[in-house]
Amino acid sequence: MKKVVAFIGSPRKEGNTVTLIKEVIRGAQDAGAETTIFNLYDMNIKPCQGCFVCRRTGQCIIQDDFQNMFKHIVEADAVVFGSPVYMWQVTAQMKLLWDRLCGLFTEDFKPRYAAKNLIMVYSQGNPNPQAFQTAFQTNEAMLKMLGLHAVNTILLPGGRETNAAANNKELLSKAYEAGAAI
Repeated sequence: MKKVVAFIGSPRKEGNTVTLIKEVIRGAQDAGAETTIFNLYDMNIKPCQGCFVCRRTGQCIIQDDFQNMFKHIVEADAVVFGSPVYMWQVTAQMKLLWDRLCGLFTEDFKPRYAAKNLIMVYSQGNPNPQAFQTAFQTNEAMLKMLGLHAVNTILLPGGRETNAAANNKELLSKAYEAGAAI
């Protein structure tokens, strides 16, 4: 059975990012995957201390909720990261998680584990779907270095209303299909 782990980087419990991630996960579950969702705003994640022990050992020395999340990433076949866009980038909670992922690669910048499929989910208030593409491409390149290969990106532009995703049947279908495909 495939394992899929998703991370919600939104403080809004019923917002657009959550709606889209739940639809990705529903697609994965319907395809037979075992799924786990972490809401980063409910987690205790401390910032990276830059000690690089994880690069040598694959394990972070900071004891917090990250340990369990990292274990799920290592054991997963696919990972889903979802965040609204704040200040041209993912939220601080998502960035905290990403900063702690250095244990996914070695001191020689080689992935420590087998490659995993990655789905990125973004919601943004800006109606222009190209507005933050440079940041999204940078995120994908960084995550690829860790062995997480983006196979799909779900983007909600113009999502100022909290029900914008829920009312976008085409985007919900795309999210569901992305989950079913992984």
